[in-house]
Amino acid sequence: MASVFLRPTWCEIDLGAVAHNVRQLRALLGPGVAIYVCLKGDASGCGATEIAVRAEMEGATGFAFGNIDSAVACRDAGVTSPILLYPTCLPETAPVLERKWLMPTLSTLEDVALWDQAVVGRLPVFLKIDAGGFRAGALPHQAAAVARAIAESQHLELAGVYGHPMTSYGFEDEAYTLSQLHAFERALAAIAEAGVAVPVRMVSSSAIVLGHPEADFNAVDPGRLALGLSFPAVEERQAMWRPALIGLKSRLVMVKSLAEIGDVVPAPFINLRPNMRLGLIPFGWSDGYPRRMPENATVLVRGQRVPLIAPTHSELIRVDLTDIPDADVGDEVVLLGRSGQCEIGLDDLAEQWNMSTHDLFPAIGKTLPHRYVM
Repeated sequence: MASVFLRPTWCEIDLGAVAHNVRQLRALLGPGVAIYVCLKGDASGCGATEIAVRAEMEGATGFAFGNIDSAVACRDAGVTSPILLYPTCLPETAPVLERKWLMPTLSTLEDVALWDQAVVGRLPVFLKIDAGGFRAGALPHQAAAVARAIAESQHLELAGVYGHPMTSYGFEDEAYTLSQLHAFERALAAIAEAGVAVPVRMVSSSAIVLGHPEADFNAVDPGRLALGLSFPAVEERQAMWRPALIGLKSRLVMVKSLAEIGDVVPAPFINLRPNMRLGLIPFGWSDGYPRRMPENATVLVRGQRVPLIAPTHSELIRVDLTDIPDADVGDEVVLLGRSGQCEIGLDDLAEQWNMSTHDLFPAIGKTLPHRYVM
């Protein structure tokens, strides 16, 4: 999947890592649990369509999107597996969902009525359970009534029931996590007691998959695990995950010497070195780089680690090339990845940028062209 682009700054995504991670998930879960890979945020900036195509090749059961446009693009790229839409579209999109075989999320009796009116043929839908996050979803005591309404509707059919426990939101509260899982179980029990069949039962995102095997039911919807971002895991869910994001690279668009600056007053933010040579990288805070230049910020040029120079600009960063006198316009600059014998890894870059590796993925991937490796 070669990409063609003109801008000399890009990120590199390893589709082989995605394949490895999907295989790891299958090995942990066994054959009886469906894997709906969550592709929210354009697969955390890695490119939802490309990730879906490769994950489908490795046996992913289906996909879950928060963006209907991304889901349609995925279908148009040839992905045929089931696609669940998280609650981010309106009943007026029903004709598109029918054509593209996309399954919306319903939460209330009003949802059921509106979608049933909007659909012409027959549309599979998912019911979401609100187990305490207070976003979309039927509360557990409402779940049976909504499920029954779907089952009795003219144009809808219940494809499954799912929940999305609030985990990995900056706090760790095991008691709260367990309360959400138990609430989901109560909702499923009430639906079963009402005589409504639930083909897909799913409540495990990445953190739940690794921390609560008892919550597998018959389907899970991990996202960041497929991209190689790990979470705390119980002993039986220990595995090795490979990051999909493996490179952040650019090329020098200018090199100039400051050995003779004439009568120009030096900028107060530049600590001039003797015979200093500056390079410019076409990458900046508009692309996700920290607005405040980290004190230890470095890049690799011609296999050497060299410092960046503050401040960060919207689409440009300075690099000190004084110690690489032969560096020239067009040379590759590595912010993440390998150059010669030197390497800047994900953890190194996260430390430089003072953010988690989980936050690095969308920060880097959402604005830059992607190059995919197999």
